[in-house]
Amino acid sequence: MLAGGQLLVRAARHSVLSRSGLEVVADVADVATAAEAAQLYRPGVVLVDADIEGGCIRAVRRIVERAPSVAVLVVAAELDQESLLAAVRAGAKGFVPETLGAAGLIRAVEVALAGEAVIPRAGVSTLIDQVRGAQQEQMSVNGLRLHLTRRESDVIARLREGMTPKQIAFELGLSAVTVRRHLASIARKGRQARPRSLALESTS
Repeated sequence: MLAGGQLLVRAARHSVLSRSGLEVVADVADVATAAEAAQLYRPGVVLVDADIEGGCIRAVRRIVERAPSVAVLVVAAELDQESLLAAVRAGAKGFVPETLGAAGLIRAVEVALAGEAVIPRAGVSTLIDQVRGAQQEQMSVNGLRLHLTRRESDVIARLREGMTPKQIAFELGLSAVTVRRHLASIARKGRQARPRSLALESTS
């Protein structure tokens, strides 16, 4: 399945995959449609363009939530370490730089269909460094490195995407009160890390 990117780009990828014998069950443009199509068709692999309408990381997260068995690969113009980490944290099975060309794209899909992760050689060291230093979940908030729980990280990540507490609550299956408690906890950790430096404001 193809999700996001310019129409001509998706058409080219569709052609490449079809000629190699891989069936493209859906070709969609935005996050909402991608999540619905993934749930409906349950493809083996979803190729999410880094420039998908609605946001790449949000697309990965929504697809994985709606269709957990699907392997999501992010396709981008080039390998970016931060984008790689964000995609993997969101649930992606791999990252495919366009510099690999048609043969590289086909190979990446085949590897993902076989149940393996697709990580460019240049990105492996980034993931190793992240694992070694990830005894606790860390995130930068207003310039501070805070130790957050997984749920706190989920909440603040969505807040950064522009979602309101009510929208975050709906997406995570939480109450609005619980979301605000997480935000309060993050703010408290910020004050403890550097007094008077953190002020989190949220609107409903």
